[in-house]
Amino acid sequence: MITKQNNQHSTSNELYDEIRYITFCNALEKKYKQAKKQGLFEILKVLKLDKKHSDKNLAQAIDYFNEKDGVIKNDAPMGFLTEREKSIVNQDKKFRPDLYCMFLSQKFSEAIENKSAFIQDSFKYSFDSK
Repeated sequence: MITKQNNQHSTSNELYDEIRYITFCNALEKKYKQAKKQGLFEILKVLKLDKKHSDKNLAQAIDYFNEKDGVIKNDAPMGFLTEREKSIVNQDKKFRPDLYCMFLSQKFSEAIENKSAFIQDSFKYSFDSK
């Protein structure tokens, strides 16, 4: 009986976590129009990634974004997303381009911060320490 209760508790927590995650993604998607209006996605167009040293999946997705001028369709590269993110971007077999763009922006920011993506020619403009 203890095992059964532990399993029920575990399943209950997983369900709660999944509901929280879906709620988060829905809220993130709703912020798309405001983010676009504020020019958030223009950064993806202006800052070019150094493809040699950056995450190739992210660089591929950003190239796609720029080639399509931000008009994202279900053929967009998904390699930069986790399996969980992929499933929610394609929830119920319906592609969610606004959520995709929000994830792309978020992943771009995280990649710059954690040094898995580098801006092309960024060292060209750094100050000499001498």
